[in-house]
Order: sequence, then C-alpha cells, then structure tokens
Amino acid sequence: MFFGIKNLKSYSLLIFLIIIFFVLCLSSSAEKTNVEKNPLALTGYRMIDELNEEGLRSTEIELFFSKNVVNMMVNENNKKCFSLTNKDDDKILIEIQMADDQIEREKRHIIKIVVQKPLEPATAYKIIISPELESKNGIKLEKQLVMEFFTLGVIE
Repeated sequence: MFFGIKNLKSYSLLIFLIIIFFVLCLSSSAEKTNVEKNPLALTGYRMIDELNEEGLRSTEIELFFSKNVVNMMVNENNKKCFSLTNKDDDKILIEIQMADDQIEREKRHIIKIVVQKPLEPATAYKIIISPELESKNGIKLEKQLVMEFFTLGVIE
C-alpha cells in the first residue's frame, strides 16, 4: 500500500492532512497577494480654512487613507510622518490629531493636520508625508507623498 499504510482510515486521514496543508499554503499566498494589491494609499483630503473667533485664519487638513493609520500600535510613529512647508521650505508648526480607533472606529483612516499659526494669503505650501507612515497591519506607504496647495488672497 501507499507509504506502508494498510488500512483505509489511515490512508484517508493522510490524504485529508495533505489537502489541509495545501489549502493553508494557498490561503497564506492569497493573503500576501491581497496585501500587494491593497497598499496603503492616500484616498482623499479635505481642507477647512476659515476665520476663527478672533478673526484669524484657522486651517485644518483631514487626510483620508485606505487603511487604519491611527491605531495605538502605529500612531506615535505616524505623528512624526507629516510636515508642512512654505514656498521657501521653511517648516510651519503643525499639530497632528488622530481619533481613538477603539472609540471612534469610523475615523480610523483619518489623520487631521491642524496648522498652529495662520497661513499667509496668496502663498504656496507643501504637505510632505513620509514613506514611514504605517497602517495597523504593518503596511507602509510605498513612497513619499507631496501635496502642494496655494492659499487664496484676501478679498476686501
């Protein structure tokens, strides 16, 4: 008989284990393929630029990602992955805000950039996102992202 197995139960068990092994191997490779097909990506943004109570310009930028980027395992790293510069490449002071994904699950893909000082009117700016930005499942951005924008002038 096959591998010296003489009874049908043992032979059936061996075939069953071989099938399970192949199914597990295929599902493992499918997970790797799924990760490769679904990289971490910036999927959208929203800028809120308004005058606050004191009459100063207040700017918040919400960035929407394809995966959970606020989980407590990655949020400290991810807070360091953003910078804002003006046309002269001077850094602008920003605060990074993230929701608690265990309390506000619907916000697990959103990172908010709050500009600490009013932006100058009619000026070019860049948001730079480091390739070290990481999702909860360990997937990082494939490359640095640079978003350029221009503030409008003041209408009098």
